[in-house]
Amino acid sequence: MVEMVRPDGPEQQQDLIHRAAQTLSEGGLIGLPTESSYVLVGLSTSDQSVSNLGKYKQGTTTLLSRSVEEAFDFFPDLSRIGKKLARRCWPGPVILASDAATTLGGLVDSLSPQTRTLLGEDRVNVTVSSESLVTEIGRILPAPLIAVVPDSPAAKASDLNGLSDGAEFVVDLGEVRFPDGPTSVSLTGNDFTVFREGIVSSQSVRRMTAEVILFVCTGNTCRSPMAEALFRQMLATRIGCKQDELPDHGYFVSSAGIAASYGAPASPESATLAAERGANLDAHESQPLTERLLNHADFVYTMTRSHRQAILSQRPEVADRVRVLASDGGDVPDPIGGGMDEYERCREAIETHLKQILADFPLT
Repeated sequence: MVEMVRPDGPEQQQDLIHRAAQTLSEGGLIGLPTESSYVLVGLSTSDQSVSNLGKYKQGTTTLLSRSVEEAFDFFPDLSRIGKKLARRCWPGPVILASDAATTLGGLVDSLSPQTRTLLGEDRVNVTVSSESLVTEIGRILPAPLIAVVPDSPAAKASDLNGLSDGAEFVVDLGEVRFPDGPTSVSLTGNDFTVFREGIVSSQSVRRMTAEVILFVCTGNTCRSPMAEALFRQMLATRIGCKQDELPDHGYFVSSAGIAASYGAPASPESATLAAERGANLDAHESQPLTERLLNHADFVYTMTRSHRQAILSQRPEVADRVRVLASDGGDVPDPIGGGMDEYERCREAIETHLKQILADFPLT
């Protein structure tokens, strides 16, 4: 009978984390809860773990990456839609299956042939768990885990059934948060198919593949709200839909400020000038630029070079998604305190740049 371990308190949990890491480093297998199923895991760089995991066919073998960034290192040629879903679904209960060719030149090449065979000759599965215990164990290991995810989600530790036979022990934290199990998505080129619908619905997956356009200024009350409202109006006109129908066509347009507070309205001048173009800012509420907004955005347009520099100083890896609004790399000056004439000049500059962006924008 496999040992079921139930940590009681923070001190016991820390002891358990170190015990788990030691067991995995020595080639053993353990049972762990993710947010959507209990799984059997081993260390990806241990041939003993890989050999033992290969005995279990009643589940999906999945690379359990420790972060989105690490997953990209293993899958350097992941499709654009794959990267969108990775940024927006992870950490979370979604497994992405990608063509093995997308791993070429990545960290998968550093794994043993036995490990690469276990992961899959044609398709390779990967996920990033949000379960804190999995995160803490992964943090002190030298390489990511490989998990066997049961075909029928194991909502409780006892549901692992035959899989638990190979485990040194199973960590029992009670029922998982999402007992419907993970959603599995197959990526093919720049398209996808949901082949197992779990807690994340097919409709939600589809919405997560939308283009997200984010405009950024300082306080999110003047320039970026105008750019957001004007671009939404221009994009809807080009597609031939109402502005509130843009999400149904695969587009989300928003704005934020690098030094913004929550809930401030757009400046009266910006609202008035946007309304003259058929764009409505009455419901606008300012928001700061957060990690989540930045992670989800496909296109980030800043009003000035200093805004872009401020973002990249903290997140240099997003440089390919963050650009200055003006195609010539110039700044759109802040009109605040300058009167209506200054706001009109600001609107004209923003409109000119938006037209250029829209002319080159990839429409679905």
